[in-house]
Amino acid sequence: MVNRQKYSYQALYFFIFFAQGALIPYLALYFSQDAFGLSASEVGTIVATGPILSILLQPVWGMFADKFGRPKRLLMIALLGAAVFTLSYLLTSVYLLLLLISCLWALFQCAHIPLVDTLAIQFTQRKGIDYGLLRLFGSAGFAVATLALGRLMDYGYESIFYASGAALLLAFAVSFLLVDHAPDHEAEKAPIGSLFKNGRFLLFLIAGILVFGPIFGNNYYFGSYVTSRGETTAFVGTLFFVAVLCEIPLMRIASALLLRFGAIPVLFAVSLLSAVRTGLLALEPVMWSMWILAALQGVIVGLLIPVALQYVRSLVHPSTIGTAVSTYMAATTGLATALFNLMSGIVLDQSSIFAVFWVYTICSVIGSFLFLASGRNKE
Repeated sequence: MVNRQKYSYQALYFFIFFAQGALIPYLALYFSQDAFGLSASEVGTIVATGPILSILLQPVWGMFADKFGRPKRLLMIALLGAAVFTLSYLLTSVYLLLLLISCLWALFQCAHIPLVDTLAIQFTQRKGIDYGLLRLFGSAGFAVATLALGRLMDYGYESIFYASGAALLLAFAVSFLLVDHAPDHEAEKAPIGSLFKNGRFLLFLIAGILVFGPIFGNNYYFGSYVTSRGETTAFVGTLFFVAVLCEIPLMRIASALLLRFGAIPVLFAVSLLSAVRTGLLALEPVMWSMWILAALQGVIVGLLIPVALQYVRSLVHPSTIGTAVSTYMAATTGLATALFNLMSGIVLDQSSIFAVFWVYTICSVIGSFLFLASGRNKE
């Protein structure tokens, strides 16, 4: 029974991240086709809808999960809704309708990772299973999707929607296999408002924004960095694939490092390592070192994601885990991505791509010490 549940979570992570990897990196390219007749700002608005709405909507999904105690049912609704609106993109080329579909798609899509993480955390805590052993299948799914769709798009850009929609429907089917644990109405529950009075949690969120912001900003600006130094986009894609491949084994050992050294020392050390990486990029190293720095990015992400998420669980009352996880995701993905993409664009206009990575370095150092402060802060 435990093994069947473990395999179900692994499959669920694979399909959810496959759906994202098949669609999100290629949306701007799809809408930039001449057939749509959209301006660059219109394409940017459609693509930016997801990250912006996730800042507001992810905590709401988490609050519903905590209030009603049924994250599995909410996840199934979110998977089915996202699948429907993913395929709906193919029905029109009118800008306002595409923007409406993008908003409705984001409403459901932004719930996937927070809800599956909430379920997985509860499952691993009950059964004593390594969370990283489940989550690494998400990285594998994303890597397979980006590689496969890069080739399938030669046969038609519409393939990204069919592939993503199919993966979401498969995830929906797999979710039936999860055991839905009824909420314990007799257990003590903490008011959701107490989460936002938790000083350690709020300090951790600020640290997470400063550390994860440069990591996600790197995903947008690393390509510009590499091509500005004379390399091709094909080389950029290969480097990203190397980074994702390096995430997978590190997620497998993240829990072992957490148990041996504790969450805060690992988060502090890896955040400083992230600062070292961006600092080296800012110093314009030789091009062959891009292979090492890409692999290092995978090591950093592979350790930070599972350790940070498991640390969130230790900071909050069990009855507010859903809200905590979704708020953490909204802050460190949606808000951090938006802030650092905006800041990176301003710095790039005023200076150079190397200055962008100096900003990343400074913010990562500050974030690493805020992680330390979070661990020392007593409620």
